[in-house]
Amino acid sequence: MKSSPFQIILLVGFGVVAVLAMLIFGGVLPGYKNKGGKSKNAVQLNFWGTLPAGGMNKTVSEFNKENNREIRLTYSEKSPASYLSDVTEALASGSGPDFWILSQDIVLKSRNKVHPISFENYPERTFLDNFADISELLIDEKNRAVSGIPFLIDPIVLFWNKDMFSSAGLSQPPEDWEEFAEVAETLTEKNDIGNIVQSGSALGEFNNIPDAKEILSMLLLQAGNKVIKEDARGNLKVVLAEEGSSGSKPAIDSFKFYGDFSNPNKTVYSWNKALMKADSMFAKGTLAMYLGYASEFPAIRAKNPHLNFDIAESPQIKGAKTKSVFGKLYFLALMRNSGETAKINSFGAMARMTSRVYSKKFSEATGLASPRRDLLAEEAESAYFGTVNKSAIMAKSWLEPEPEETRKIFKEAVEGITSGSLSVSGAVALAKRKLDQSLSKVLANN
Repeated sequence: MKSSPFQIILLVGFGVVAVLAMLIFGGVLPGYKNKGGKSKNAVQLNFWGTLPAGGMNKTVSEFNKENNREIRLTYSEKSPASYLSDVTEALASGSGPDFWILSQDIVLKSRNKVHPISFENYPERTFLDNFADISELLIDEKNRAVSGIPFLIDPIVLFWNKDMFSSAGLSQPPEDWEEFAEVAETLTEKNDIGNIVQSGSALGEFNNIPDAKEILSMLLLQAGNKVIKEDARGNLKVVLAEEGSSGSKPAIDSFKFYGDFSNPNKTVYSWNKALMKADSMFAKGTLAMYLGYASEFPAIRAKNPHLNFDIAESPQIKGAKTKSVFGKLYFLALMRNSGETAKINSFGAMARMTSRVYSKKFSEATGLASPRRDLLAEEAESAYFGTVNKSAIMAKSWLEPEPEETRKIFKEAVEGITSGSLSVSGAVALAKRKLDQSLSKVLANN
């Protein structure tokens, strides 16, 4: 199809900004030096996200001071529960953001609102060389584009109570799931009537485990099941029930392992639905191990400043050659309905925000890992980032059709297993069927 003069001008303009953006991103061109006060011609850009405004605005303020002759940013924090609906309403009224922060779990659901960045403007080779492996989720090979630019990674880590471990003569957190199960059994205490008064671990249920979906996803991914993947034609399909290369059944094994921790007939029984929420129980000091996002660290510390705890890498399958953890990938994306000038300006701002200098600043301010390979390769400046950054390097995830629907599907499968109303294979088959329906619905609407 022949391009119109307007489209040609746009492509040239976007291409020039793309080249400059790549130079800024790579550190070759650090950006224009601030030579004085605020310029009347500085581009004003608004962007939205669900990341806490405290950490974000600290770095946004620095960004504005150092770039106030060219770009001035304003960040608005939105509730995760209503984020997409807030954006939809704002777009309808003409008051939406210039660009926005998304996470990989809503990539599919938000495709009709995102303007993809073509490989012509952001080469695939450059993208792969610059960012950690989890960023590959943003690559759309079928359309030769990326959904956005990786911004931050929030990995699942193991929170462990050091006092409970040392009191039991244990000096280190478990490195694999076999050790994890043994420690959970050792550190779980019950009263005379069999009620759990101290839990070794929080697995096996959904309602009182905040990150149950993520933990189960991690077990699946570690076992080699991608849940949803692209076929040879670039079309997405659900592979939850597929067998492994050696005839293994990773989904069945993962769901069974997860459910065993709430089964009173199993030696690893350490959790049930009558207990308080896992994060609160860990903060209270009556849960030995809690799997959660690294970003939960400040909230746990705030709940109990005297709690003696630390974080470690999430357990792995014993003997596995490839290590992985579940992670949430935040990325910066262009708005599909923005004007072309706004898209060009936003792309330039996004490239500068994800440059080496600012990526490190946003990482330090939010407590999340940078997705940049060069920064992840550096020696961490604290024990906290030593664990978080290493976990980010290993982070994996999958493209969910609809995050809340996925949680309901996994919850129904797990509760079917733990209640005895479904066999493990039956629960996996049910989950696969419902994920198929959810994927079809989202793809039809986007």
